Amino acid sequence: MLLPIAVFLVVTVFVFAVTSLFVRAGGSGRDEVFSGGRRRPLIFGRMTGALSGIIPCPSSTREETTKDLRRAGFYQRFAFEEFAALRNAMIVGWVLLIGSLIVVAGEPGNNSVPTLLLVGLGGVIVFYSLPRLILRSKANSRMQEIQYGLPDALDMITMCMSGGLAMQQAMTRVSSEVFDTHPALACELKIIGRQMEVGSLDSAMRQFADRIDIPDVQSLTAMTCQTSEQGSNMASAFQEFADGVRRGRRQRAEERGNKTTIKLLLPLVFCLAPPVYMVLLVPAIMELRSFVLRENGPNGVLAPANPGSVENAAISQFGDLPFRTETTSSNGNTPTSGTLWAPPRR
Repeated sequence: MLLPIAVFLVVTVFVFAVTSLFVRAGGSGRDEVFSGGRRRPLIFGRMTGALSGIIPCPSSTREETTKDLRRAGFYQRFAFEEFAALRNAMIVGWVLLIGSLIVVAGEPGNNSVPTLLLVGLGGVIVFYSLPRLILRSKANSRMQEIQYGLPDALDMITMCMSGGLAMQQAMTRVSSEVFDTHPALACELKIIGRQMEVGSLDSAMRQFADRIDIPDVQSLTAMTCQTSEQGSNMASAFQEFADGVRRGRRQRAEERGNKTTIKLLLPLVFCLAPPVYMVLLVPAIMELRSFVLRENGPNGVLAPANPGSVENAAISQFGDLPFRTETTSSNGNTPTSGTLWAPPRR
């Protein structure tokens, strides 16, 4: 029972480690973005294309994966082929390993073959789905990093343009200045600057919005295109947009803070309230239990009543009074024995 769980955990850790290594080593770094013409070799060399085509991939899935790769910082031409080749190579290796184990364990009287099949199926699912989840997480974290550093970069671009630099020169200068604090945003600004050299500002900003699909970037692209068409001051427009982004970030932070109280209600009710009730009620319940057990015993207040006990209780209660026994005849004039009599109290 523990063997499939252990194998599943080992496979999950292995896939996570390999995919994380691919995400870290396969992204477009400073040398590739800032120094045009440099290309790193493919992971599997010439076999990358063959390995990527082992498992067919629909066109919709291919497009979504390509967008996630660009959002995560993979700008290489064959980024999807590398990702698919790495995933397929892990799947094929796992299938060969499980097949070898089944052949070795397929002896008469051995019942481990169904278990190995289940483990193999679970491993294939993990190898196929987990790299995509890790890639999407990397893409989301990178987009949040770009969104966080966008107002600062816009302020620096505004200062550069106010000092006399052109738009393309200002973006190139800011991209080199903010690389240590916001490397992802620096790479994007460098790409925008290069696209402006061969095209226009509107085209470069639209491609930037296609790569980084977040609301602030979409709004910045629309504002830049509108300002460029109207011929307005770009520096003041960037300054106002940066202030608006900061206000929006502050409002979102306040909104998340207000939602925190509601989200804490469920843990408070189910995690904090039961211990409080136990501290308050358990001592009283234990005392009540001790009282019931004690008084249900012999000579207890809650003990069941019987004739002998009633008579003994009466004797113990009226033992200090003079008693006499009288008999009464059948006609009611003569006392009859068996009557407990006590003189009235004065």
